[in-house]
Amino acid sequence: MLLYFLVIGIVVSGIFLYYSHYIAPRLNPAYKAEQYLKNGRMYDAIIEFKKALDRKPDDFVMHYKLANIYLAENEIDQAVSHLEKILFLNKYNYEVEKIEVQKRLAHAYDLREEYEKALQVYFDILNYMPLDSDALYYVAFTALGQEEFEIAQRYFEKLVKMMPDSFEVAFATGMCSYQNQRINDAVTYFKSASTLRPGSDIANIAYAFALQRKSDFRQAIIALQKIGDSDRDQEVVLISRRLQGILMLQSRKYDEAVKVFQELLEFVKKNEMTDAVLMTLYDIGFACIKAEKTTLAYQYWNELYELDKSYKKVQHLVTLLRKEMETDYKYSLETSEFSVEEYIKQWIEDAFPKDFLWNLCGLRSNKQVNIKGLMTTARISKGTAEKSDIGVDQFINYDNILQFIKLNVENFRMISNRVVSKLGYKVDQILTTYRENDGVDFLVISPEKEKVLVWVRRWEKTKVGEIPLRNFAQAINDMKVSRGIFITAADLTSTAESSLENLSKVKVVRPDELAALLEGLL
Repeated sequence: MLLYFLVIGIVVSGIFLYYSHYIAPRLNPAYKAEQYLKNGRMYDAIIEFKKALDRKPDDFVMHYKLANIYLAENEIDQAVSHLEKILFLNKYNYEVEKIEVQKRLAHAYDLREEYEKALQVYFDILNYMPLDSDALYYVAFTALGQEEFEIAQRYFEKLVKMMPDSFEVAFATGMCSYQNQRINDAVTYFKSASTLRPGSDIANIAYAFALQRKSDFRQAIIALQKIGDSDRDQEVVLISRRLQGILMLQSRKYDEAVKVFQELLEFVKKNEMTDAVLMTLYDIGFACIKAEKTTLAYQYWNELYELDKSYKKVQHLVTLLRKEMETDYKYSLETSEFSVEEYIKQWIEDAFPKDFLWNLCGLRSNKQVNIKGLMTTARISKGTAEKSDIGVDQFINYDNILQFIKLNVENFRMISNRVVSKLGYKVDQILTTYRENDGVDFLVISPEKEKVLVWVRRWEKTKVGEIPLRNFAQAINDMKVSRGIFITAADLTSTAESSLENLSKVKVVRPDELAALLEGLL
């Protein structure tokens, strides 16, 4: 009898195990969905995953798998819905990592042309992963595209160290530095870009322009010589050869400059580049003047005059040069109140407008993104300005910074006190400051009743370096307070930015945030 029940038990257990380990999983919608995925049956998989979610609406893994399928099938709205749900649930595991969810969501927002939402997600990532290359890349290029060059510089300086072999990053960092008048940096980054991609016309042209700004005309000419005339875009040849001719003049190689312009004139005529012909005739006249070939200059300008009498100042130049040629040219330079020579410097300055390289490089974006407002909100959410009422759509007024810097000591302290109040803190004590003209120090009470050290600095002609931040960190420890807030009217150096990663008790309110906080206080 006992044997009978034992056999029955074994059979029942076997049936149960068979059902639970073999049949039941195959009836599970999640299992069926996975099988459909393996066979490439995406829409069948979607149906089964949805059934699984009907049973467990908060299953973040199912939401993640559905989102990935929708992204693969280019059903962006559906993907966004599931990714946003995961972030709302705030549940993750080894299979579903928060940062991957955020990156997929940012990518989906970008595909939907919701650029500010995408940017906000990347700012959120940078709050806890400040060296994430994907986030840095998106923020840096977005800022550059919006012509926010100073903002872009901060991110590119980190990114270029992380991606030293990226041509795009090296070139964009160079372009950013060039626009910020950081010419030595621009030369370094453009040189790196041209090394990474020697055949890049734009990199070599940009490198030459940066070297010209640095007055290193010889190296600029060498950079342009990498661009040959054969199999090149006509505009590239025009720009490079025209710049080369001007560089020859700046190098006092006048005869060589004339030769370059003559070859360029032959090229543009051969390719029937009408506007370029007029421009080159105008240029070559000045080159001939510098080479003391006045007769030749007159011939070229006269040819230009016959083609277009209204071209720039050619009519005046032809008349003036003819008068000078009727007398001794060198004597006319000494005795005449006005001469053709007077126009050469202005011609060189106007040959390429200051924004020429920026307009040429193709990095300007047609997107409209309020990046300054988003940056302020991102930092406030991080805790730097916890109680501020500054909204995402508020534009920053940098005139506030200039007014703030110029306040007398008494008013400066008063406005600084109000800034601290806007941040949500109550001033408990005004401390002795090493140099009262530089700023003011406060001991404040946080909303959590913690003591916090605040330094407000209005440095104008220097950036905040690593040493002041480390001194501030030491002061926090000496005062035995929980943390500190460093409010600055000046930007941080790249070294200072890097040091912040190791100064956990230090929070920095940067100039853009300060400008926003000053709204309504001045």
